[in-house]
Parts: sequence; structure tokens; C-alpha cells
Amino acid sequence: MKKSTTFLLIVISMGLIFISFGCAKEEEIPKKSTKDVQAIQMKTKEFQRVVGWLSKDTVLLQTKAKGTSYFDELNIYTGKKRKIYNTNESISEVQISPDYRNILIYSAESNQKATMRVIALDDGSIITSRETKPLTTNFYWNEESPEKIMLITYSPDWDFQVDEWEYTLNQVNKVELKSPFVSWYGDNLIISNNKDKPDDELGNLYLQDIRNKANKSLIVANIMQFAVHDNVLITIEKSSDENLLYEFRTIGFQNFYSYNSAREYDELGTFIPYFDANFDKNAFLTFEPYESAKISGNQNEYKLVKIDPTNKKSKTVLELLDNQPILSYDTGDLILYGYLFDKVIDTKTGKIYNLVNTPTKSF
Repeated sequence: MKKSTTFLLIVISMGLIFISFGCAKEEEIPKKSTKDVQAIQMKTKEFQRVVGWLSKDTVLLQTKAKGTSYFDELNIYTGKKRKIYNTNESISEVQISPDYRNILIYSAESNQKATMRVIALDDGSIITSRETKPLTTNFYWNEESPEKIMLITYSPDWDFQVDEWEYTLNQVNKVELKSPFVSWYGDNLIISNNKDKPDDELGNLYLQDIRNKANKSLIVANIMQFAVHDNVLITIEKSSDENLLYEFRTIGFQNFYSYNSAREYDELGTFIPYFDANFDKNAFLTFEPYESAKISGNQNEYKLVKIDPTNKKSKTVLELLDNQPILSYDTGDLILYGYLFDKVIDTKTGKIYNLVNTPTKSF
């Protein structure tokens, strides 16, 4: 009897050990989790826009309540917000630095006084500020030297002036350029699209060292538009009446891939759809029309295309979308979408998420 009882206890004990070991093993198996973007609820009048990415998980949210504009870091997965900065001044422009460390806010205190401020994202402190007249100004941040910002300021009669603002020194240097259509191409190099008339469709692309206005060289002739990011230059050209041509070029301006797209046009010239400004040699996202045609009064729909210039491949991410601004975080899988960047597109799954829900649309 004792032997039977002892044997039974051993069997039960061994069973418990195996069950325990099995449970432990099951707990070690990682659970598959999918991260979905969580929309935040907000009053229509309070939501202004999403400015852009701060990290792969966060964006800069701009809101307004009772005359005060607020800037918060918003986690797109949890909906949690972190306060960064607020002001009672009227906001004209907001830009995020290429290294995602600072933001530029251009605001007007009155019709006689405006201020450019560079704000640190980590604690909301003002790094530097500069008072100006409240004139229309475009800002171009230097990717290689984030302490430099190019300012294109327009007078009321639309003459323009170009300045380089080194904001860590709070120093402004005048730059001699014949065109307001510019982009940085390194620490002291500028690429500009020079046109005979501002409304001309085609222009010539020049490289200029801003330290020497005489040092200027022609890169490409007869282009419509261009963009620079991550040491890649894209020129957009008209290869024929039917085709729009995207030329991808290396640092030495040599072509390494060409992509043809359908072309839409009207009496004023070619219509160029929105594309992602954070492109590189492996990823370029753009909207593409389904066929070449003259633009009609009806709103057309487009396909969202992802191009891999290095491997000479392209694929359609989504069909039948409106042509609206898009922006990735360093050519990641997620892109902000919409005139207010209030949506997120997952380019891997094709899902579209609302980032902000309001009772009614703000536009």
C-alpha cells in the first residue's frame, strides 16, 4: 500500500513539474502585437494642424484655444501629449529642424512687428529670437548644418530678398541670388531654379556657393521643379507631351534612375502632384495620375506610388486617393496625409488611420 501511494505521489509530482515547465515555456513565447494609430478627439475650432514628425512614434500638434496657440508632442499610438510651447501671437509659419531637435515659429505680435523664434523641443526653451517686419517669408533649413536657415522675404510688390540666418550666432548674411526657388545642397551650396519670368513653366538649375556669387554653374536645363534630400537631387521634367519624368541624381548630378509618369496639364502648364519631401535613394513616394490628360473641372483621383530608385522598382501602395500633401519620417513605413496632416497611411498594409477626430471637418 505504501509502495502504491509512494509511486502515485511521484507520478503526480512529475506531472506537476511537466505542467509547470510547459506553462513556463508558454509564457516565454512572445505574443504578436500590432500597433494601430489611435485617433484623439478634439473640438473642430481647437485643432489647427499636425505640423510634422518628431520621431517615428510622435508628431508636433498645433492647437488653439481662447486666443492662445499650443504646440504639443503627440504620441500617435497612445494619444498622450507633452506640452512644448504656447504663444498668444498670430502664427504664420512653423517648421521642424532636420535633426528633429528644434522648431522654428514665425509669429506676428501686430501688423508692425513679427518674431522668428527657434524653440528647443526637449524643454520648450527659446534658443534664439529675431524681430522682423511681418512680411511673407519662406524658410529653408540646412540639413547638414541645422544652425543655418535660408530666408526668402517678399516685399508687398513681390520683390524678394535672400538672407542666411545663422541662429546660434543670431547673425544674418545677405545672399545674392537671382531666384527665390532654392534649396540647400550642403553647408554653403545652394541650388536654384532660375526662370526668365516667375510664371514660366521651365527654368534652368544652377549650383552656387553663397560665399562667392561669381561661382555658379549650370546643372540641368529646362526643368519644371526640383527637390533635394539626403544627398539625392530629383528634377521633374517633361519628357513628352504625354509623360512627366522624374530624374534621380547623385551628388555629382549624374542620373542613376528615371521614372516616367502620366502627365496632367492645363493652359498654365503641367500639374505636378504632391510627393514626400523625406525621400532618399531607396524610397520616393508620390501621387500619380492614371492617364495623361488635360485637367478638367472635376477632382481627379490618384494612385500612391512608392519608387525604389536604387533597385529600379516601383509599386502602387493605394488606389483612388485625393492628391494631398504627404510626409514620411525618414522614409519610414508611415506617412502623414492630408492638408492638415490629420491622417496616417501605413504603406505596408495600405491602412489609413485618422490621427485627429473632430465633430466636423475643419476644411
